[in-house]
Amino acid sequence: MRQFLTAVAAVVLLTGIVWADDEKSKDAPKDKAAAEKAAMRERVAKYLENGIPGVLYSEDADTKDGRFLRVFVVGTASISTVLGAEEGIEIAQEKAEESAKTLFVTWLGSKVSVQKTTKNELLITKVGEEGGDGIGTSKESAKKVERRTKEFEEVSSSLIRGLKVVASQQKGKEKKLVIVYRWDGRLAAAIGEVKEGLNTKPDEKKPTEKKPPKPENKEIPDKKVIIDD
Repeated sequence: MRQFLTAVAAVVLLTGIVWADDEKSKDAPKDKAAAEKAAMRERVAKYLENGIPGVLYSEDADTKDGRFLRVFVVGTASISTVLGAEEGIEIAQEKAEESAKTLFVTWLGSKVSVQKTTKNELLITKVGEEGGDGIGTSKESAKKVERRTKEFEEVSSSLIRGLKVVASQQKGKEKKLVIVYRWDGRLAAAIGEVKEGLNTKPDEKKPTEKKPPKPENKEIPDKKVIIDD
């Protein structure tokens, strides 16, 4: 009887260990995703605080097999309070956005290669990784989009539309606005959608309605926003 009870206890103990290990294995992907998300948020906060314009990425976290999975673009602008802080911030936002997009296009045209795959995906790869098989996980051939061509302009326009604001900061003392964008390869538009979007006529600018004058508050408040996915 004693031997039987000992055997039952051993089975129960082993079952508990197996169940605990199974629960840990289920939680592992969640823990990994949470850690990656926290690390990315920390990087974004660092880019925001540094406020250095440019295209930024991590070789380890943002590239794979010569392909860029994502990049971050920092745009900045000075905030003028001549017309008041609110008006100055609005103008600075437009300038920071323009700055980021210009930096991104310059990077596309000089530092990397842009490619199209047979599945109409747009890829950004390191120079020297053009064409051939084994790009990322697609395992299919890709054609390089030559620079200084109409096609390159069209593709660049599509890639710009893939930029997403992930953080912004107003620095009152410095009178400076910093915006961080992220381009994610998973969200790259298909070529057909690119052409369709480019063939549509831009919206005509409507006459700007005159707004009543606002009281001129020239104090720029500090403000920091980081957007989590």
